[in-house]
Amino acid sequence: MSEPPQDTPKPGSGWQPPDQLPGEAPASPERPPPYQGSYGGPPAQAVPAAGYGHPGAPPPQAPPVPGYGPPGHHHPGQHPGRHGPQDGIAGRGARLGAGILDSVLLGIAATPAVLFSIRWDRLEDMARSGEPMTDPMDLYNIPRLLTGYAIAFLLGFVYFTVLHARWGQTLGKKAFGIRLVRAADLSAVSWGQALGRQAFVYAISVTTGALNLLTPVAGILGLVGLLDNAWILWDERRQALHDKVAGTVVVKATPWTPNPYAREQTRS
Repeated sequence: MSEPPQDTPKPGSGWQPPDQLPGEAPASPERPPPYQGSYGGPPAQAVPAAGYGHPGAPPPQAPPVPGYGPPGHHHPGQHPGRHGPQDGIAGRGARLGAGILDSVLLGIAATPAVLFSIRWDRLEDMARSGEPMTDPMDLYNIPRLLTGYAIAFLLGFVYFTVLHARWGQTLGKKAFGIRLVRAADLSAVSWGQALGRQAFVYAISVTTGALNLLTPVAGILGLVGLLDNAWILWDERRQALHDKVAGTVVVKATPWTPNPYAREQTRS
């Protein structure tokens, strides 16, 4: 039994295959279909239908850019100040400004002790008689002066230690937007770290002052104490020597960075 005849389109009838454009010659094994993409560009891809392939599928997202993340995010093992332009370490200018402000505040607090040690009667006698002042220390009551310095010394020690251990910020650091944290994991410093850090600072100050009082030659040796703060000028993480001794680092306290002291106070 023979196969049924197939309808063959007649020439000039206007019929053309669905994939064939008007005026285009039909494809054949000798002539492949025309290229659908743009020359010099990527291959043409099918446009996905509405719904992104199947119902409930999420829309496609652009791949993440390497090296970036949300504000305040650090990759495991990454420390501020070591990678790229996003530097979380406190600037040298901010640390200098905070130190100056704290010194001014402590100086104001110590002023009454210094005024209390002045020999006002001696100063009045010199003003009446016109006697020249040969020794400035003759205007002070030395026991009172030493007591006043001891009170100022203790006040400064308590000021830095308590504020660093509780909030990581003195009034100067808070004004300049910086904070003291652990160098290892950027968490809140312990009381031992705060005590050791300030003890090292004051030990250098007392030693330098004592050397300056002995002799001018010994005063030159006292300049070694300047290395404590000057170390931040070339250190990679801008740590002073007392930071390295205590294992601390000063970072920027921006609104988008986590505050480790807030968590510690919530737990307590």
